[in-house]
This record gives sequence, structure tokens and C-alpha cells, in this order.
Amino acid sequence: MNKKKTISSTEISHTGLKPKANFGIPNPPVYHASTILYPNSKSRREKKIKFQYGRTGTPTSNAFCDTIAELYNADGSILAPSGLAAAVVGILSFVKNGSHILVADSAYGSTRNFITNFLPSIGVDVEFYEPRIKPQGLKKIIKKNTSLIYFESPGSHTFELQDLPSLTKVAKAFNVTTITDNTWATILGQNPLDLGVDAVIESYTKYVTGHSDVMMGGVIARGKKFKQIKKQSELMGQCSGPDDIYLAFRGLRTMKVRLEKSFNSSLKVADWISNQPKVINVFHPATKYHPDFKIFRRDFNIGAGLFSFELKEKNLKKIDKFIDNLKLFGIGASWGGFESLILEADLDKIRKFKTFQNRKLIRLAIGLEEPEDLIADLRQAFKEIN
Repeated sequence: MNKKKTISSTEISHTGLKPKANFGIPNPPVYHASTILYPNSKSRREKKIKFQYGRTGTPTSNAFCDTIAELYNADGSILAPSGLAAAVVGILSFVKNGSHILVADSAYGSTRNFITNFLPSIGVDVEFYEPRIKPQGLKKIIKKNTSLIYFESPGSHTFELQDLPSLTKVAKAFNVTTITDNTWATILGQNPLDLGVDAVIESYTKYVTGHSDVMMGGVIARGKKFKQIKKQSELMGQCSGPDDIYLAFRGLRTMKVRLEKSFNSSLKVADWISNQPKVINVFHPATKYHPDFKIFRRDFNIGAGLFSFELKEKNLKKIDKFIDNLKLFGIGASWGGFESLILEADLDKIRKFKTFQNRKLIRLAIGLEEPEDLIADLRQAFKEIN
């Protein structure tokens, strides 16, 4: 049994606060900076001062990165202008011409697009694997030139959980670096670094900022792995604006309250949907009927409000009418905000493994509305396909 560390509301509220250093002001001040002046010519030549240029760090960005690193019990974190940008930095930190990378077939679509369409152009061999692969299966597909394994747990749209402790043991035995996307769980749900993963990707666009108005991502790691990531980030010129960082900081302080509301509401909505005659399956890792529920119970403290379900209905016109008739669910990408969202997931063209071929999946992102209101909205919309 893995020891799970729970992040409390107190920790979320107080980690990173330094009011004594900021004239008694609780929140770190917002520094807008490109140019940073040196005290003299020698100091610029020797580059020994802490802040040298706005892109490479300010008190605002450092405060946020340090706070995230402390919550993850990591040696550091970097910022990127989106979750995808964070994934790109993380991946490019550990691949080169001649490398082989293993990627979960359930990886986020935009990350998958980058991996599929860019990495081969720089000489990286890409191989996708079945998301529920066992340790013995992973051993069989690791090659001499495998430099990185990219996990996503739970998987995008289909929500398979991966046995990270067992799989990372295999990776370490072969000296292969591992990265996982932890956006669904956040640090409140699980800490993959404690499960053996080398680096964590998180899209702060989702639950951290929490209000559907900021694009931001981060990479978190320990030891030498973080140094590689930091170097790659600086080579690529990755940074985030101070006003976005301020909004992310503000969102972070209330994330636990919002995540708990979203998660608990999602369980009620998922349970109701599972009893609808037009629904075949509900894919929510925190439900007892999910095939990976044992992993969820072992590794996670809490989950997210994001899940999907499979409709019996295959007629697109009826599915469109069902979605369009919803009053409280917006039709749009992203999640983790205050409002509930819905999307049809079309996996036929992008997945290597055809587990979900010709199946109609609907993804729901549960926001901060009352679950009873969301269920009532779904009930009236389901009449369109009954």
C-alpha cells in the first residue's frame, strides 16, 4: 500500500506566503518586467544577481514556482504559457535524435499531435502502448534507445488508470525517464513523484486557475531531472505573464474547495447517468464499477469532476439534439472552471488501439452548479434520444 500524503486546505492557503518580505501583504506582488537593471557593469558580466531578465524569472514567477514545488515536495517547477507547452518542454528535455519514446495511447489529443507530428521530424521513434499495460508487457516494448515513457493517468476521454508504482519500477530498471500528466488529479489528488514518476506535467489552465480565463502549464521534478527541464525551458524561452501568474496564485488558494465540490457533484451525476437505459458505460475512475477503482482507491486522495459515458445511440443528429438541448452545459474544450461543459469524443481516427472504435463517448466536465440542477438538465435532454 502506497503512503498517500493529503494536502490540506491550510497548506493550500498558506504555502508560499511571505508577508514579512512584502510589507505585510499576503499575496506576492505582481512584477511587470522585461528589462532588469544591474547595479554595475561587473555584475552584469558575472551574472551573479538573482534576477537578470523578465523571461528567465521575476519575484512573481519565482514565488509561484516555489509554491508549486513545495506542494509537490519537489526541487523545482517551471512555468509555460499553456499545458501543451509544458508537455512539450518536459518531453524535449529527455529525447534526442535516435531516441525511442513510449506513449500511452490515451494521451491528451494536443500532446499526441505534437508527439506524432513533430518528434519524428527530429529523429525520435514514437510508439504508443495500450493504457492498461502490465509491467511485463512494458518490459517487452522497452528498447535499448528508449529514453522516455509518457504516462497519462487517467487517460484522456477514456479514463484508464495506470499502475504507476509498478510501471515506474520497470522504467527505473532500464534507466528510462518517466513523465506523467497529472492535470486531472492535481497535487490534491495524487503526487506522482511519490509513486516513482520522474517529472509531472500539469495544465494550470484547468483546476489551478479555475475560472476559464487563463492559459498556463507547469513541469515539476526533483534532482537532476529538474535541472534538465529547467535548462530546456530556458532554451525554448518559456515563460508566463505576471498577471496570469497572479490569477493562478489566486485560484490555487481556493482550488481544494472547488475541486471537492466538482468531484462530489460528478459522482452524483455519474451515478444517475449509469442508471439511464440509453447509456452503456460510465467512465469515472472514482466509481466502484470502474475497472481501475482499486488503483484509484490506493493512489488517489480525490478525483476530478471530469468523466465520460457511452451512449447506445449512434445517430449523430439525435446526439447533436441531446447536446444542443442542454441548458446548463456549455459546448467547449477545457475543464476545471466554474461552469459545466460537454463534448462528443471522437476517438476513431486518433487511437492506435481500437478499443473504442465506432463507440459514442460523451465527456462531461462538472462545474460548481448544484448536481441536482445538472441532473434535471440531463434528464430533459435525454428525452431526445429515448
